[in-house]
Amino acid sequence: MRNISIGIFVGALLGILISSYFVNDYTFEKIIYTKITLSALITGFLCGIYANFHLKPFYIFLGCLFIGAAVFYIKFLITGHHYDPVNMGTFTGAIIGFVFYTIKKTRKYRRPSYRK
Repeated sequence: MRNISIGIFVGALLGILISSYFVNDYTFEKIIYTKITLSALITGFLCGIYANFHLKPFYIFLGCLFIGAAVFYIKFLITGHHYDPVNMGTFTGAIIGFVFYTIKKTRKYRRPSYRK
């Protein structure tokens, strides 16, 4: 559940940042309600689910790359919203995958808590 919430948060933040580059009207409502933000949210959600089931950090990173490319290309096929969907999807998946990669790597170096 923790990975899913992290994925949704990072996806929303990343979607807002990417869509603020492409949207001409800089109002908060225009940036939030774009197809790019929704696609980044879906990518973050699916990458969070994927991170729950896989243990190796590199496989999580590669899986997030493919998930991002697939989600953005499906968005292109459904809506026709063409802002180079494969590159934008792999960029979004790479950033979300990097976040999960660092979480998995740093979790190994944490000290165990001893309870009695």
